[in-house]
Amino acid sequence: MKTKLTTKDLITAGAFGAIYLVLLTVLSSVLTIVPVLFLATPLIAGVILGTVYMLYATKVPRTGAILVLAVLVGLITSMATIYPLIFAVVWGIIAEIITVRKHNSAGALAASYCVFNLTSMGPFFALVLAKDAFLESCSAYYGAEYVATLDALTPSWIVVVLIALALAGGLLGGLFGRRVLKKHFVKAGITV
Repeated sequence: MKTKLTTKDLITAGAFGAIYLVLLTVLSSVLTIVPVLFLATPLIAGVILGTVYMLYATKVPRTGAILVLAVLVGLITSMATIYPLIFAVVWGIIAEIITVRKHNSAGALAASYCVFNLTSMGPFFALVLAKDAFLESCSAYYGAEYVATLDALTPSWIVVVLIALALAGGLLGGLFGRRVLKKHFVKAGITV
């Protein structure tokens, strides 16, 4: 992997970042309507966004590009608290480390995305850190019945399930993206 991000790389990163963030926002907005689907967001978004991530990683094969995308996701998901941004940076660094060691491997990119998809956990930190305040804000938008259902579906250990769903979504999305983009990988000199 080349080490220096150029201006062109940053522009490409911004364009792909915008696509990734728009899709993540749309998916999150639509899935939030039903409490069970809201909780499945890390899985569903991970599967759908895997192809965008894999294409991004082939178009901007520079050290730091994945971290740039992680910071963008962290900024968008950090509306109420700073914790999603902090964790997004951590997941972005780990995803970078995975690709630095085997930069020309589609398998490494898929593994990298598996970790990167944990950045979609941002909104769920409020469920762990301040559940009552989160549910109160939800009641203004979705009503008491929605809040009661969401409260019943989110015991204290739900974060473990959500992390497992995010990892599974990342794995499936990475494998799907790898399969869909096989032609791009070969063209970029990445072993499939």
